[in-house]
Amino acid sequence: MDTAPQPIVLTERQRHILWLLSTGHTCADIARKTDGAPGVVRKTCARIYAVMGVATAAQAVRNGLLAGHIGPYEDCGLLAAYRRHLKRDEPICAACKRGNRERMDAEAATRRPVQLAEPHVRLLRAFDAGRTQEQVCKAWGVSHRTVKSLTAEAYAALGVAQLPPPVRREVALREARMRGLLRNQPPPRPSSAQSPVHLSDTQVSILLELEKGASLSQTATRLEMPPGSCASRLSEAYRRLDVAWMDKGTRLPEALRKARALGLLPEAATT
Repeated sequence: MDTAPQPIVLTERQRHILWLLSTGHTCADIARKTDGAPGVVRKTCARIYAVMGVATAAQAVRNGLLAGHIGPYEDCGLLAAYRRHLKRDEPICAACKRGNRERMDAEAATRRPVQLAEPHVRLLRAFDAGRTQEQVCKAWGVSHRTVKSLTAEAYAALGVAQLPPPVRREVALREARMRGLLRNQPPPRPSSAQSPVHLSDTQVSILLELEKGASLSQTATRLEMPPGSCASRLSEAYRRLDVAWMDKGTRLPEALRKARALGLLPEAATT
């Protein structure tokens, strides 16, 4: 059965190293030039060869020039290089043509807004910083299932879910960069002055009952309200406190912590 060829996606660092290879630099030269370890540079080169399906640096450079991953100059692919070609009335290299297409795609992407919740953006920023799903699980205190679900939702929203797994993350990060999602650091946690969070008296009572160890049905009975209404108000409280996306095991403790940090709940009683 015939399979479609996988798209070649290189990171910015991989493109830079490939361009240095095209200028005749060895791995040792690149390590000194980029302040990196020679072993790391060699691994990066091996990854470039694997992604491009070649065995030598010469083949990688040739294919990189033809496909537009790199150009004759270090800044090829940037807008300044594209304009320089036009100003000098010289042929536009493949890298600058590729960069121009990506800029046009970026402009088109701004006209097609993508709906991503804050957890999805935080996850993409963590991936962009080089973190794995396992590291995100430990840092956030959530299960691998939750992170996997958030990843799938983010990939679907960015239109890359159908791509092969080896290139899916890099393409998703590129799409996120074009939409400006990775441009800035994660925003600070909203304070009560910036984005006030309100909980009704009923929602506060529900959280306090659950903190005591009562089940949802027991809480509904104690507060003399239908179980469905109790569950609905609890879900709304979780959404307001931005913990609805978390695992059940960590959702309530985090909701209590946030609510107390915002002054919405009395301090826990100590014995």
